[in-house]
Amino acid sequence: MSSDDPNQLVELSYVSKATQAMGLSSLIHLFDISHKWNQGHELTGVLFYENEHFSQILEGRREDVLFLWEKIQKDHRHQILHQIAFNVIERRLFPNWALRFYGGDQIAKDVPHLAGVLDGLPSHDVELLKIMRSVAKGNQ
Repeated sequence: MSSDDPNQLVELSYVSKATQAMGLSSLIHLFDISHKWNQGHELTGVLFYENEHFSQILEGRREDVLFLWEKIQKDHRHQILHQIAFNVIERRLFPNWALRFYGGDQIAKDVPHLAGVLDGLPSHDVELLKIMRSVAKGNQ
């Protein structure tokens, strides 16, 4: 499989600042639309929202992940977008999650040892990826 094969399994992670605070109804709407789109395109992953910051890991076919990344970059809800990583992967970390959403309260409930970082997303990419991946390990 070549490195630009559209069917290659990849993982993309990013963090962004929201253009404005997202209320519960806005987050539910975002989750609903995203979950349905991801299911239809066999994308999996996890989405965090905390203190007006998003972070996400997306997994799927290269073509679909890159298409969605382009849409995210144009989405008016995001500013200061930063891609953390884009890697070819052998298997999915979140194989059963078309989209798993975590707000700070959910993270603290499911992963109590992370409660100390919930006053804002970590600014260091490596720490943020560890947190997002630990959610998958804790819920398998």
